[in-house]
Amino acid sequence: MRANMNLGRLSILSYFLLFSCLANGGKITTSRPFLIDSQVTDMQWVNSTLKDAKPNAKTVFVRSARGSIYRSVDDGMNWVSQRDKMVSTDEEQYQTRIQQMIFSHADPKYAVMKGYGESNWFTKNQGETYTKREFGIMNEIKLHPSQAEWILASKYEGSFPDRYLSLFLSVDFGQSWKKIVSRVFQFEWADPKIKGFNEKTIFACVRKQDAPAKKNFAEWDPNVDFVISHDFFKNSDIVVPHGNRFALHRPYWFVAAMNPEEELEVKLHVSADGGKMFKTAQFPYQLSERSYRVVDSKEGSVFVQVSHSSRDRQFANVYMSGPEGSSYTLSLRAVVKDYRGLSDFERINGVDGVYIANVADTSVEPELKLFGGLQSVFLNLNEDGMVPTKTVISYDKGAMWKDLTPPTNDHLGRPIVCDGCSLHLNGKTSGFLGPVYSSVSSTGLIMATGNVGHHLHRRQDEINTYFSRDAGRTWEQITKGSFIYEFGDHGALMIMANNREATNTVRYSWNEGLNWTDFKFWEHHIEVENIITEPSGTSQIFILYGRRNDKGVLMQLNFETLHERRCAGINAPGSDASDYEEWTPADALRSGNCLLGRKVTYTRRKRAVQCFNGWDYDRRESKVNCECTRVDFECDFGFQMNEKKECVRVPDMPEVGFGAPQDCSGYFVITKGYRRVPGDSCVGGSVASELEPVIQSCPGFGRTGMVILFAMVALATVFAWFTYIRRKEQGFADPWTSAADCLDFFRGGAHASSNFFGGFGGGSSARYMGLADGPDLDDEDFGLGDDDDEAQVLGESLHEYALGVTEPKQQNIAPPPTLVSIEATPQASSNPLPPLPVRMPKRVLLPLLTIHKAAPVPSLAPPPSRK
Repeated sequence: MRANMNLGRLSILSYFLLFSCLANGGKITTSRPFLIDSQVTDMQWVNSTLKDAKPNAKTVFVRSARGSIYRSVDDGMNWVSQRDKMVSTDEEQYQTRIQQMIFSHADPKYAVMKGYGESNWFTKNQGETYTKREFGIMNEIKLHPSQAEWILASKYEGSFPDRYLSLFLSVDFGQSWKKIVSRVFQFEWADPKIKGFNEKTIFACVRKQDAPAKKNFAEWDPNVDFVISHDFFKNSDIVVPHGNRFALHRPYWFVAAMNPEEELEVKLHVSADGGKMFKTAQFPYQLSERSYRVVDSKEGSVFVQVSHSSRDRQFANVYMSGPEGSSYTLSLRAVVKDYRGLSDFERINGVDGVYIANVADTSVEPELKLFGGLQSVFLNLNEDGMVPTKTVISYDKGAMWKDLTPPTNDHLGRPIVCDGCSLHLNGKTSGFLGPVYSSVSSTGLIMATGNVGHHLHRRQDEINTYFSRDAGRTWEQITKGSFIYEFGDHGALMIMANNREATNTVRYSWNEGLNWTDFKFWEHHIEVENIITEPSGTSQIFILYGRRNDKGVLMQLNFETLHERRCAGINAPGSDASDYEEWTPADALRSGNCLLGRKVTYTRRKRAVQCFNGWDYDRRESKVNCECTRVDFECDFGFQMNEKKECVRVPDMPEVGFGAPQDCSGYFVITKGYRRVPGDSCVGGSVASELEPVIQSCPGFGRTGMVILFAMVALATVFAWFTYIRRKEQGFADPWTSAADCLDFFRGGAHASSNFFGGFGGGSSARYMGLADGPDLDDEDFGLGDDDDEAQVLGESLHEYALGVTEPKQQNIAPPPTLVSIEATPQASSNPLPPLPVRMPKRVLLPLLTIHKAAPVPSLAPPPSRK
């Protein structure tokens, strides 16, 4: 009742009372808590378009669990419900429930509020006014990336059993609609900036118009194709035949296509150039179409999570691709995941190549406790669960992994004594516990919750909050218990709050955790769900939101006036007079300060100083390439790492690709089991020559052979012409009276040519040396061997090995050859290749591995939000 009374009073206020607290010589300004009808489910930040807005000001929209919309034009200080702008007085509240907020990337003033029913609301001024339009129940809405008023939307038509989705187009922001294609499953605007595309280019999964009616939309359909149209579907072309589903992780496109001749067979197709060219993804193990999920694609390669057994709901393997995104090797086995498909696999933002993951510890016996076992089975939680898990980190994009180094002392300075222990951190699957968190603008800073021990535990008395300022190489315990956290001002300001029990205080630090100050933000306690700042992480203004009873709570915390001094000395980092220092991240698995083959030096604020960077601070960095070492290479396709950190051939892989491809043209590449980590820029070194692929010439008269033959004929012609002229000058008769004379001419010309070439110091013994006179070439230099392009299904022993159930039977596996050819394209590797007389080399095409499906719906979904 009291909460309802507060909500009524606050909804009438046109302004909010402000109060402040003196702290460290400055003031923290906060708004009075604003209560909404239910908890926050979505928050969107949009660049402000107000005339008097500050350069970094944002307009913030919030959607509640009950579908209500709230708007703030001052970074969360004041909030206004949008209901009165969207409906008339005679409409019920349920008629204005919003299902989704969709904002335009072409113009920040444009947005669509998608309703649950037939009504949708359109705004061209960031919510100042709305226009209500009804055009049936929209199933999905896509705004154009560069044309603010162009919209694609799908809705159902027809009647059972012939019910289908049709795609509609509006070029006047929803005022009028035109149907452009029927029987569409998915659709998306293409990037008009890509060469060959235009603003009308659309990708879609479309069912053949003359195909018989389909009763179940969830089933895979051989009559569905992944198509492209450049003219709003006046014409269209099939890009991937039988492509039923797709996912977009720019610049990568992923399309799942079924085999029309085998209902249970599905292949994954990948494009690394925005959709211009697709390749079939190659995995060393079998896949089912509901068992893969793209978990990361941000650093020039793709990580795909794969479940090899429908019975295993807790773990999955993670595979990494080369830069082209089509050939995958095993990066990490048994990564923790939950029933939703989310996995504890986290990229560390702000530093290239660093990833943290939780994996099953298969070296110990499973713990089967009653409570933990039941939780694992029914709730998919793993507290003291059946399989112990631990945390590992990689500094080379998943090529190698190691345990996290634990802190030496707790937050009170007492030593932590634990033999053989490491640090273990909670991930996205850990429910309400604080996950691993990093920010692009806060280089090297990581916060997380977890414990020090032999395995990860989620008992409340063991959970602590940890901090790293060197991208996970070393860690500090900063407080007891689980907290939720956020970075501001490029990492200069850290703020956190207890997220396991109701609280009315937050803790903040201006020196990266050396000291913490408590700040009481309200007299009442709330359950804090999150603390968030605008997406760039450069502001000192935060929005705290949570729950009080059955209501949601919104509150702004403003730290801009807490410290008045701005950091100085950006041009002289490291000097006594400067507030800045230089920092170089390093790979913990190698000596020296190199990461991904280069030494990157960042300029960042010194830890102990208390000053602010400002939203316009531009972090400086410099790069110098390092000499190549083993950690700059990962296992190539068809290989995986053994206990000795060596790349060995995957057991039971088809014995194919040992020679040149059938369509070999010029050169082809032969692997040694290793490939350069995508994005790695190391140069030189003996290791590079030992591990990098070998380039071989194609055997026989391919295109290169024809070039050589043409050159020989041209030289012979020139030679014959000059010999003919020379003989004519010496008074010889015309040799072209008969074939016999021609033979005599060439026979004599060969002897007479000694005078022509004698001027180069060759004397009478000098003669032109043709190709046949050169050194003999061994056939083995061409990598001759059989080539098999037929698709193959991998054996059961390989499937079990992928699950980690059995180890490969070494006595049944032939030793791997020294050189094994695989497919690649010029962009498939970042390795610098020596100059060649013809076009870039082409690799041997390996067989397309089949993907067996186990259920009708794939998990091609984007990674979840960071918190």
